[in-house]
Amino acid sequence: MNPKDKLQHIQSTLKQLQPIDTSMVTSLYALTQKSLPAGLILTILIAIFLYSELSHTIVIWAGLMVAVILVRLYYLYLFKTNFQMYSLATWHNKFILSVLISSLLVSSLSFVFMPYLDEYDQLFVVVSLVIVTAAGTTSLASDFRIAIGFVSIIMLPLIGTLLIIHTSDDFILAILMILFFISNVSMIFNNFTEQKKFNNLREQQNLLNDIFLESPLPMFSFDTNMNILYANRHTYKIFGKHKMMKGGNLNSLKNAKILNILDLALAKGHQSYTGPYIAPNGDFFWIKITAFAFKDSNNSVLGGVGVIEDRTQIYRDTIELEVLHEELQQQIEDNQLLLNENKQFIADMVHQIKTPLSVIMTNTSLIEMKGDENISSYATQINSAINMLSNSYEDLSYIISNDTIAYMPVEIDFTHFLNERVDFFDVIANANSKNISADIANDIKMTINDTELERLIDNNLSNAIKHSYENSEIEIILEKTDAEIILKCISKGPNIRNVSKIFDKDYTESYGAKRSLGLGLNMVKTICEKNDIQYSVHSKDNMNTFTYIFKG
Repeated sequence: MNPKDKLQHIQSTLKQLQPIDTSMVTSLYALTQKSLPAGLILTILIAIFLYSELSHTIVIWAGLMVAVILVRLYYLYLFKTNFQMYSLATWHNKFILSVLISSLLVSSLSFVFMPYLDEYDQLFVVVSLVIVTAAGTTSLASDFRIAIGFVSIIMLPLIGTLLIIHTSDDFILAILMILFFISNVSMIFNNFTEQKKFNNLREQQNLLNDIFLESPLPMFSFDTNMNILYANRHTYKIFGKHKMMKGGNLNSLKNAKILNILDLALAKGHQSYTGPYIAPNGDFFWIKITAFAFKDSNNSVLGGVGVIEDRTQIYRDTIELEVLHEELQQQIEDNQLLLNENKQFIADMVHQIKTPLSVIMTNTSLIEMKGDENISSYATQINSAINMLSNSYEDLSYIISNDTIAYMPVEIDFTHFLNERVDFFDVIANANSKNISADIANDIKMTINDTELERLIDNNLSNAIKHSYENSEIEIILEKTDAEIILKCISKGPNIRNVSKIFDKDYTESYGAKRSLGLGLNMVKTICEKNDIQYSVHSKDNMNTFTYIFKG
C-alpha cells in the first residue's frame, strides 16, 4: 500500500470512529465561544510579559494570533447567524483548519522563542502552554481527533525543545511534560470510548422501549356458556381466526389453564394467568391473560371479558435483557476498574512529581549557597515558584487521598506551626513585592490533624498573596480567648464580589491572569465542617478578612 492509500485508509478509519454530526460540530463552536476571549487575553499577556526579551518579534507573533482569533470569532458569528451558508462538513473542516493554525502559532512559542529566553521566561512559556493545552482539551473534547491533534502539536515540540536545551531543570520539566501529555491523550481517548459505549447502550434501550410500546392488545368477550360474543382481530393471532369468530365456543381451545381462569372469573371475579401457550397452528406464545366478569343491574353474571397481552416478544427481550444486563454489569465493572486505574494514575503522577520537585528545591538551595549576586534575584523567583508548586502539590495530594485516608487529629503547637507556614510563604510574598506581618500569640495548642491545618493555613496565605495589591502588607493574627482560638488572614485587594459563594466548589473570582482553580477554599470549607471550625469572610473598602474560630 503506497503512502497516499495509507493516508486515505487512516482518514476513513477516523471518520468511522466518530462520524461528523450536527451535535458534535455545534458543540465545538459553542465551546469555542467561551475559550476564544480567554485566548485573546492570554495572547496579550504573553506579548507584554516577553516583550522585554523578544521585542518586535513577539509583537508580530501576537498580531498573528490575534488575527487568527478574530477570524475564528467571525466564523463563529457566521455559524450562529447563517448556518446554511456552508454544509456541515465544510463547517467542520473550517474549524479543523483554524485550530491547526492556532495550535501551530501557539507551539511556535516553544521551538522558535524559548531557546532565546532565560530560565524564568522559559518557565513562564511552559506554564502558558500547559494552560492552553488544558483549556484546549476541554473545549475540543467533542471531537477526540481534533483534541489529540491540538495537544500533540503543542506538547511534542515543547518536550523536544526542553530536551534540546539540555539543562537539568529543563530535563525534569520535559519529563513532567511527557507525563502531562500522556495523561491528556489518555483522558481524551477514555472520554471518547466511554461516550461511545453510552451512546450504544442508549440506542439499545430506545429499541427495547419501541418494542414495548408497539405490543398488540387482543380482547374478547364471552357468555356464561363460554360462547364468544366479540373478539378483535388481534386475538386471531393467538387463538386462531376460525375459533374466535362470533358464536364460536372457547371450550374448543382445549387449554385447561386458560379455561380454568375464564371459569373462575365468572364465579369469583378478577383472575389472571401468565405463562406459555401453544396456538392451534403450533406457534409458541408467552401471554398474560386477564379475565373478569360483567354483571347486570341485579348483580347477576352475564359473562366475562378477556384481555390478552402478547408478552412473547417481551419474554424473549427479557431473556436478552438478562444477557444484556450481565454484559452491562461486566462493562460497569470494567469501567469502575478503569476509573480506579485513572485515579491511581493521577496518584502515581503526583508521587512522581514529588521527586523532581525535591531535586529542584535541593539544587536551588545549592545555587543560593554559592552566593553569586547575579543569580540571587533569579533564585528568589525560583524559590517562590517552587513554594507555590509545592503548595499546589500538597493540595492535589490531599484532594486525591482525603476520601481514602483517615486524617486523625493530634496535639499541635499552633503557635510554632503557624510561624513555620508564615516563614514558608514569606519567600513567595517577597517575590511578589508583598510583606507578611504576623501577630501570633505564644503557647497556643490545639488538637487537629496537622495535614488539614496546613491546607487551611496555606490556602489562605496563597490566596492573600495572589489577590492582594502590590507592595501591600498581609496580616496574620492568632489569638486566644477563654473558649476560642481565632485565626485571621487580612489583606488589601479588590473587594470580593460574592462572599456567599467564595467557598463553593468551582467558584472563582477572576482577577486578570490570576485566575484560580476554584478548589482551595472549597477544600478549606470541607476541612472546617469536618473539624467543627466556624469560618467567615468580610470584604469592604478593599480590605478582605478571612476568619476561622476553633474551639479552645
